[in-house]
Amino acid sequence: MDLEAKEKMRTRERMMTTAAALLFLAAPLKGQEAARCAPNLSPPPDASPVTAAELCDTIATLAHDSLEGRRAGTDQADRAARWIAGRFAAIGLEPLGDGSGYLLPFSFPASVLRDPHADPHAASGANPHGAPDSSAGGSADAATLASANVAGLVRGTDPALADEAIVIGAHYDHLGWGGMGSLAPDERAIHNGADDNASGVAGVLELAEWFAARPQPRTLVFATFGAEELGNLGSSAWVADPPWPLEATVAMINLDMVGRLREKLDVQGTGTSAAWPALLDSLAADPETPELARVPDGFGPSDHASFYGRQIPVLALFTGAHEEYHRPADDLETIDAEGEVRVLELAARVIEAVADGREIAYTEAPVTQRRAMAFKVGLGVIPDYGYAEGGLLLASVRPDGAGAAAGLQAGDVIVQLAGRQVADVYAYTEILAGLEAGVPVDAVVRRGAETLTVSVTPTER
Repeated sequence: MDLEAKEKMRTRERMMTTAAALLFLAAPLKGQEAARCAPNLSPPPDASPVTAAELCDTIATLAHDSLEGRRAGTDQADRAARWIAGRFAAIGLEPLGDGSGYLLPFSFPASVLRDPHADPHAASGANPHGAPDSSAGGSADAATLASANVAGLVRGTDPALADEAIVIGAHYDHLGWGGMGSLAPDERAIHNGADDNASGVAGVLELAEWFAARPQPRTLVFATFGAEELGNLGSSAWVADPPWPLEATVAMINLDMVGRLREKLDVQGTGTSAAWPALLDSLAADPETPELARVPDGFGPSDHASFYGRQIPVLALFTGAHEEYHRPADDLETIDAEGEVRVLELAARVIEAVADGREIAYTEAPVTQRRAMAFKVGLGVIPDYGYAEGGLLLASVRPDGAGAAAGLQAGDVIVQLAGRQVADVYAYTEILAGLEAGVPVDAVVRRGAETLTVSVTPTER
């Protein structure tokens, strides 16, 4: 088939996919653009595993206002899960499990939707931090709520390797109308989560379509997880009752916030197998590969941590924090679709390399990250996790947080905190874990050509 015919077929398929998605969502689009990713997207090479236009279509669907931010436990999150299952079916993935289909239900306590710092007597409609109401999928007194993981597979072609699998995953839930977890806590508005994490789901779907037409020696399991924002609940349910045996899971590749590529791509889990450094070195030699900021630790605030906790090698791709993170402004127009194409092309090459049968043995990685729940205090700042030039670069500063009160600004680089050097984000987390709420400490900050010392008082989380 010539290139012109192929492009016509792709265009027709994209139009059909978008139309079907919008019909499924049954939401009016009057006054809104269905796809607002970067304009004038250049056509992809014929052999590209993904296209920017297809990514925009998927993100436009998942980050549409009609899904109301996909908060776990809501009807809207369930609709998103069913839509993803429909895409898996259209791609031709084999359902995971005998008779279970693509949806793998699990339940979780409704209490996780309560903010421990909220007034328990406040009306939930007026206070977004209040007790969950019927919009969260049940009454305020409901003991449990329901969610689901969504999964399908491409069976391996090598009889000796097909019983081994690589899991390629991303979470599909987000923060709903805000409240708990939002960095705009006083603003009741839909948090569409275009980057976090419609971008990751779009990546999983594009990779699933690519590999469905190009099966590999090992089996590939494509999964989207529910309730990640509530504490990796979906991936925790997966490893507790695995639909594919954990002992036959070679590696897990996680895509979480991959739609905002800038100077560097953050790759976490590089110390979880001795095979990763050499593989990444070989791929980084390609000039089309983004510059990689490598993080050895397998624990981190996303679903790969659940797999690493079961001694499975992991790699997690992340394009970095930004000012729209966990805010209503994380919307479709902020996505760099061509940048995500570059991220997914790297992911495809990693998957092909792991699927060829080479040994990816588990290694205990150096501990460089702490789980967010371990911290008793915070400064109200969001680090740029891909920054590797010494110090902690602030991607954004919460207006009502301790950092803002001390005069910290986005773009500042904290180089010393409480008398200790801050070499990177991991040194910062070690220092933060030892601070006390209400006890001020000095922070030495680089701001452009200036070096400033400010007093900052951590607040209770």
